[in-house]
Amino acid sequence: MTLDLRPYIDDVLADIEAHAEWHDEVSQGKMFGILITTDGRVLKAYSGQICGRSDWEGYVPAIFDYLQPDGFFKRHEAEIVALHDAGKPTRERSAALQRWLFSKFVLCSPNGERRSVRDVFSDWATANHSKQTQPPGGTGECCAPKLLHYANSHNMTPLALTEFWYGKSPKGEIRHHGMTYEPCQGKCQPILPFLLGDRQQEVLGGRPASKPVTHLEVLYEDEWLIAVDKPAGMLSVPGKRDSYCAEKILCSQLSPFTFQLSPPKMVHRLDMDTSGILLAAKTPEVYKAMQRQFALHENVQKEYIAVLSTAAHSSLFTLHSSLLTGKISLPLSPDFYNRPMQVVDYEKGKEAITEYEFLSSNVVKLRPLTGRTHQLRVHCAHPDGLGMPILGDPLYGSEPSNRMYLHATKLTFLHPVTGKKVEIESPLPEIFPC
Repeated sequence: MTLDLRPYIDDVLADIEAHAEWHDEVSQGKMFGILITTDGRVLKAYSGQICGRSDWEGYVPAIFDYLQPDGFFKRHEAEIVALHDAGKPTRERSAALQRWLFSKFVLCSPNGERRSVRDVFSDWATANHSKQTQPPGGTGECCAPKLLHYANSHNMTPLALTEFWYGKSPKGEIRHHGMTYEPCQGKCQPILPFLLGDRQQEVLGGRPASKPVTHLEVLYEDEWLIAVDKPAGMLSVPGKRDSYCAEKILCSQLSPFTFQLSPPKMVHRLDMDTSGILLAAKTPEVYKAMQRQFALHENVQKEYIAVLSTAAHSSLFTLHSSLLTGKISLPLSPDFYNRPMQVVDYEKGKEAITEYEFLSSNVVKLRPLTGRTHQLRVHCAHPDGLGMPILGDPLYGSEPSNRMYLHATKLTFLHPVTGKKVEIESPLPEIFPC
């Protein structure tokens, strides 16, 4: 049975409010974390510092406190700032200071092994063929590493851990006050395996792995194309470390005689947590033609149904009812240190446009007019969009849920061979409240 962490979050929210001296800083946005141990102890943490301190009573301290006024880091940081102000090069000295800092962040594993953040990150990068071989700035200062390191160092066994946001959302990123988020991909995910051992799923929670599926329901098929109904929790195409996906299953369930020149290939993708219509081509020529249609959004119309989280308030519902249909235009760029997440970037982002129509107070029909990564998820969650994350979205704001409630319900396109209009529909899963 999953431990309900909401009461613990509410307790920490109340404690934050009681610290009047924190208000000006943390109201601008800060991540907090909670770890429950198997013997019932509750550990609390905040990311980075608050009011220049890493040692507020009642919260776990920094893994390494580098802020001592006369310490090595502060002295060398001041020297670098002085050189920069004098117009002298500082890049090499800054990099050397960062390497020194990461050598001092020494992590403790569940079995008591101690290794520096730099070494743990480097080994993970090598094992996962990552181009990012050095930890980004701030690695080791987030809540999850702080809490796990402290627990391991004091012979405590973690039972459950969560991070939640307090205050305003940062510019571009999506954070909702009081809502929980997974540890960041760029800084935390590479070091969490060392801190958690084989208990990552157990401690961090999230939805359990989906039961293996060996057959996909066919929604449409002809000589050149086939569309299937992808369940939530399944990749569309093989990932870097996981070949279990809709494309592989489709190939296994079709007779080789239907392949013609090559096995079928997905002409577009759905996020792993999204369910619904997925289209594959049976020939290389049709594959190229359909990819062109999807890339240019020529003659392709897609519809999704999303259930939105009621834990986040949207200003839409204070406005006139005519505004419950409309269009969102928010440009998107990858979050470099937190892939695959996207950020709203008005300077360098690529155009992303979505039409929406509310079917009820928290159920919305979405029609993407462009095809950017996580477009619908960001457009729902961002304050300049609908301001309400999709229910169960683990990246852009979540509340407890058994899945992410986004389903691709309709796909319309021109057949690349016959020239006729094709319309494919997928019924909503029974668990959807509509």
